[in-house]
Order: sequence, then C-alpha cells, then structure tokens
Amino acid sequence: MLPLTVLLILTVTAAAMGNAARVIDREAAVRIVEEELEGPNQAWAALGVDSMRMAVAGVEEHELVWIVYWQTEEYVRTGKRDVMVAGNAPYLVDRVDGGLHQIGIPSAISGEWEADYRSRIRGLPVRTAVDDLHDELRGIVTAGGRMQAVRTLRTRVPVLPPGQCIEYVSALLDGDAPAHLVSIALEQLVEPIDPMDTAITIRQGDPGRS
Repeated sequence: MLPLTVLLILTVTAAAMGNAARVIDREAAVRIVEEELEGPNQAWAALGVDSMRMAVAGVEEHELVWIVYWQTEEYVRTGKRDVMVAGNAPYLVDRVDGGLHQIGIPSAISGEWEADYRSRIRGLPVRTAVDDLHDELRGIVTAGGRMQAVRTLRTRVPVLPPGQCIEYVSALLDGDAPAHLVSIALEQLVEPIDPMDTAITIRQGDPGRS
C-alpha cells in the first residue's frame, strides 16, 4: 500500500492534469470557429455561391482567448485581395471553456475589448481609477494625515460632501470603503464601457469541455 504522502501527491497531480486537459488549444479553437462558419457556408452553397465559402485565415494567441480571423476560402487559398470580404469581425474562443464570442474590428485593433471580457465574461478583477485613488489616499494618510486624504478625496470626487469623504477615508483605512460611496466614485471616475468594445457571446462555453 502506498504511503499517504504519495497518495496525496498522486491525487493533486491527477487533478492538475485534469484541469490541463480542459484547456482549449489552438487546434480546438480552429475547429470551434470552423463549426460556426459551416452554417453560413451551407447556406451559400444552397444558393450555388461557392465563392462565398468562409474559412479560418489566422489565429492569434492571447492569455484569455484565441483570436481567430476568417476570410473567404478562396482568399485563404490564393491570397487574391479582390476576393476578400469586409466586416469580418474576428472570433474569440475562450481558452478555458471553449466559449465562442465575437468582437468588432475597431475593438480588435485597439484591444479595448479585453477589459469587458476580463470582468464580465471571465469574472476577473480589473483595476480601475478608483483602485488608484484608494492607493493615493492611503499614501497621503501616511505622509500627511487623514484630513489631507479627506481633502484630496473631496477634490477628486466633488459630489461627495465632507461628511461622506470623512466616512469614506476612515472606512478605507480600516479595510474597505463603504460600497455605496465607492459606487459614486466609480460613476465619477470610471468611464462606462463603450458597447462597441464589448464581446458578443455566440455560444456559451462548457467548463467540462476537453
């Protein structure tokens, strides 16, 4: 019988291997997009327009997703620019669950889609101007005292009255600022995400997909 320590190591290793198996690799991402493209391809074929068949044209690796570009099958095969189509917004295939999403071309170029994807789709923390403000206030308290931090907060978020600024700084120093006051700071300091920079979910991912 194996020692308990060895059994624990084997269990942890097996779990890690299971998690690794669920990571979506490049080839799987291509297959997911090809499956999505097959629907329109069949529709065009039914109309006798084979020249409009679409195919994967390239794949870019990102820490969160595979960015999959597509074009006409003829362009992919020949490189002739006159058979290209416009408006071919790239797909995003989540590297964890295989979820399929799509972003606009401007957002793909600027990279502005990432903040929305990271927070809304992955549920990961995203640093904002309010986090920077909190760090600044803590530093001011250390260097110049609590009331100096209160005055700074009043300058940064003028809609907060003095009493709430004092409440905000005091609670921040004890741990976390009050949620209702943080929400006001967020409204004042963080610009809302442009809908053009958000990812459209085409198909939800499967956490157990291998």
